[in-house]
Amino acid sequence: MSPSAITAELLTHARATVDLPADAAKTLTALHAAATGFFTQDEEVKRAHGSEDFTYGFRPYGRQYSISPDRPDMNESFTYWADNPVTVPHHEAPTVMPFLQALSDYWAVAAAITETVLAELATHYGHQPEAAPPFRDYSYLEINWYHPSDRDLLQDRHEDGHLLTLAVSDGPGLEIETDGRMDPFHVHDNRLLAMPGSLLTAMTGGDVPPLYHQVRNHRLPQRLTVLFLANPPLDRPVPPFVYREGRPVDIAHLARTSGAMFGLPDAPTLPAAHTNG
Repeated sequence: MSPSAITAELLTHARATVDLPADAAKTLTALHAAATGFFTQDEEVKRAHGSEDFTYGFRPYGRQYSISPDRPDMNESFTYWADNPVTVPHHEAPTVMPFLQALSDYWAVAAAITETVLAELATHYGHQPEAAPPFRDYSYLEINWYHPSDRDLLQDRHEDGHLLTLAVSDGPGLEIETDGRMDPFHVHDNRLLAMPGSLLTAMTGGDVPPLYHQVRNHRLPQRLTVLFLANPPLDRPVPPFVYREGRPVDIAHLARTSGAMFGLPDAPTLPAAHTNG
């Protein structure tokens, strides 16, 4: 099969834009509203919905960075793994249930886009579409809620360390690296940016480099970003689409450990099986 415009753009430019149809855009608008409702609650309420290691659910400000722990990302965040609300502590509480429903609705949109792209990439490298790594049980949505700050960058230059990130924000600030310079890139409620990470670089034998990006401070009173972060299986070896020179890499090992560069623990091997009280 010939690749879609999204996959073709990704292979050519190491990034792609994704225009959402009206129904899909509505799920994103609803997620923005539910996320705002969650993040504007008291800190104590939000912390009740985060795991002890900050892998699942709410992650407070200061727990994650892009380059150095002395420059934390200027945001709180919330992670929703494997379209499974049970991963979130106290997931049945009314303080989080509307948010989790909105996350699940948008998950279906982002996962469908990701599935198409990975299947088309598998075909591009001479495999059957079914050879694309299954990602649904190992990927997550991350919602970032930015704090007001005097810093020039709300997030320093970095790449995400995943297969693919689908990113959208409700305000300006995103900048992507093009020919060694950082240029503003506008995303909004019906247009996403597909950003390859270093896992996809490894999967494609270096053909698709990671997209480095940062978030500039426009001193907005609030800013919300929605990210779908696609991982390969984390519980078994994953071969790349193509081998180049050198030793073969285990993509799963890279995926499990990539969070360390942001101050995060290793990714869980079976996120969907996680339970909480």
